[in-house]
Amino acid sequence: MKKIILISMLLITIIGYAQTHVYDISSRNKHLGNLTVNRTKVNDVYQIEAVSNVNFKFFIKIVLSYKLNCTYKENELLFSSVTTYVNGKVNSTLKTEKQDQFYEVTKNGRSSKYIDNIGMSGALSYYEEPLNMSTIYSDFYGYDKNLELIGPHVYKVTNPKNGQISEYYYEDGILKKAIIHHFLMTFKLQLVSQI
Repeated sequence: MKKIILISMLLITIIGYAQTHVYDISSRNKHLGNLTVNRTKVNDVYQIEAVSNVNFKFFIKIVLSYKLNCTYKENELLFSSVTTYVNGKVNSTLKTEKQDQFYEVTKNGRSSKYIDNIGMSGALSYYEEPLNMSTIYSDFYGYDKNLELIGPHVYKVTNPKNGQISEYYYEDGILKKAIIHHFLMTFKLQLVSQI
């Protein structure tokens, strides 16, 4: 019995834990696709992977998808990579990588520097409410978006470059719902499964 307990404790230390959230994506009450976000933790390192697929018709059939991978250590973003696809072809890529005193942000092959520390990006906001923050780093755009508390556990996020607004709703620190106002249409994310 002692051996089983010891082996179990060793596996938890090595493997850590995982959390998976599945969101339904809809527009005008019509199901368009899903978003699956998985967070694993080993010691003090978090890995977050998000995969989304959306199908809709906007004059023609459009399939939007993306894959995001992030690494956090001790409440700091170390690495983020996002690839977006339209109808199966790469539409954009963005990579954010921690260097000594800055982040190197590479968008579609062009590099720039981001000077501030990144304690929370959009990827982490699925699992943690952005308390006492006025901006949040966008893994997709490579810059900060404005963040404003507009109600109990409800936040408005504004893209300063294109003016698009989204609302995020939290319960017990977890993102339960988001309304995303995209230039094509308004999308709703609703948490449907949490493991």
